[in-house]
Amino acid sequence: MLEHTLSEDEHNQIVQTIEMFEAITQTQPEDYQSLEILKEAYEKLGRHDEALRILRKLAEAYFNSGSYTLALQECESILVKQPNAPEILAMLGEIEARLQASGEAIVRKNASSLVEASTAGEGSLIDVEVARDKHLGRVANLHERGDDHLAKFLIVQHANKDLTGRAMAISLLEDVCKQDANQLEAVLSALIDRTKFAYVPLEYYDADRQIAPMLPDYLTLGRLFVPFDLVSRTMMVACCNPFDSTGREAVQQSVDYTVTWYLAKPSAIVKSLQSIYRLDVRG
Repeated sequence: MLEHTLSEDEHNQIVQTIEMFEAITQTQPEDYQSLEILKEAYEKLGRHDEALRILRKLAEAYFNSGSYTLALQECESILVKQPNAPEILAMLGEIEARLQASGEAIVRKNASSLVEASTAGEGSLIDVEVARDKHLGRVANLHERGDDHLAKFLIVQHANKDLTGRAMAISLLEDVCKQDANQLEAVLSALIDRTKFAYVPLEYYDADRQIAPMLPDYLTLGRLFVPFDLVSRTMMVACCNPFDSTGREAVQQSVDYTVTWYLAKPSAIVKSLQSIYRLDVRG
């Protein structure tokens, strides 16, 4: 199978992606989404030793998070290339032991769920379809921005702040952290701990102008979403309100890519959008 020959611009963009996500994984070593992106980026450049190094980290990240099936898949991929890697063989044995130990509990739980479903009466499949329709309707209901959730989170973190009546996530964060960089860092750190989103320093990232137009304006400008990179079939998007689940689902429905989400500073998102769309700087 012939490999795609990268243009100079594509090569430079992938190198920039590698530099960015190497920095992210240095501070967030369990961020398996960023590790997946790094692995694909190294593979696209033909740097297979580096890709294997990241693959090992990815297996460890999945293992440490309890995602044993995914860790098992990564270990098997490593053993194809290094059949006698002792630490991977040891991890594989531990994974198989844990999966086997949890197998009976999973079977019992599934059996219990089937019994409950069977006693719920007929029409279960119809109920599932109705639930799915309701779910799609909620995604289409784009006035739901997650601002209430963000406001509640910020109020918990900063009880002395009055955040009522704010319409946009950036307004909430700006109002809470106005002229106080340390406070903004504290809020972002708390959001990362709470939501497990990875952080991207978007202010230092040269976002590709060709990516943002893949999403409609009401999702980028309207909801402060910045698609900032594409690696293989993965679109990376930065946001400043991680509670906007409705907007995130709308993004996923708008593109034929796997979407990974990152938290960024509101000011960096605004400046990036201004640059991408060539908008006048707000006064």
